[in-house]
Amino acid sequence: MKNILTTQQLRDKHDPDSILKGIESFYEKNLDKLISILSHKDSPLLRYSSNLQISFLESSQKQDDLISEAASLLKDSLYFMMLSKKDRTSTTQRMRSYYSEVVKNQLTRIELILDDPEIGSPKHSTDPNSNHKGMKQVQAILSMIGKSLSHENEYRKNLTRAGYLTGLQVSMGNFFVFLKKIGMSQKDQISLIQHVFDEFEVDWEEGDRENIKLSIQQPALDYHKAIQEESQKISGTLFSNALDDTTLSNLVEQAILLSKRIRRF
Repeated sequence: MKNILTTQQLRDKHDPDSILKGIESFYEKNLDKLISILSHKDSPLLRYSSNLQISFLESSQKQDDLISEAASLLKDSLYFMMLSKKDRTSTTQRMRSYYSEVVKNQLTRIELILDDPEIGSPKHSTDPNSNHKGMKQVQAILSMIGKSLSHENEYRKNLTRAGYLTGLQVSMGNFFVFLKKIGMSQKDQISLIQHVFDEFEVDWEEGDRENIKLSIQQPALDYHKAIQEESQKISGTLFSNALDDTTLSNLVEQAILLSKRIRRF
């Protein structure tokens, strides 16, 4: 049997933490600039509020909250904005490779254990009724985790090839949903993104720059929709009569969390 790398070994191989820490660092260093751009007097964002029936003082606070929330939704995007096209592509490829290998290897390890139902309680001809209740629960838990990993593994097989805009498209879904939620018009959404990208001097092709709806907005919304639908599928497919409600609920929560982390890139 070939050597199956552990998650730590895969982490050492791909070094995803340097990217995750880079995202946090970039955001912290450039947050003030981002907020300044979003709150500029010409920013379309200033014309919108989720609650118009408020006093002047409340309006000012509401506006600050709106800007802060918008900025928080661009954390990952900000990192990709500041990378070159080449680095943007390689970053997405690297993180996808890491998570794909993690999912595949963890699934393989679980399948190896589940392939041998006699672990911890090998059968004996003189005692055919041996029953290891602890291992049965372990097997039920591993079976649930295996289902979620198998689901993720199939999803990753169908991923489209990563391009230099993929990181921005995947990371901006929540931001566009937020803009739609506050009632921002299509024209203002495009204008806002154009302004933010220009201020951060995003490296991208002229053709993509001229059609933000097709190059960024629609793909971002498509990714967001797919992720939401997949999360709902996870909740609906993970079930076991062998586990109590608390354990089952925790397994579903962890499966959804894993899915969100993996599909962040």
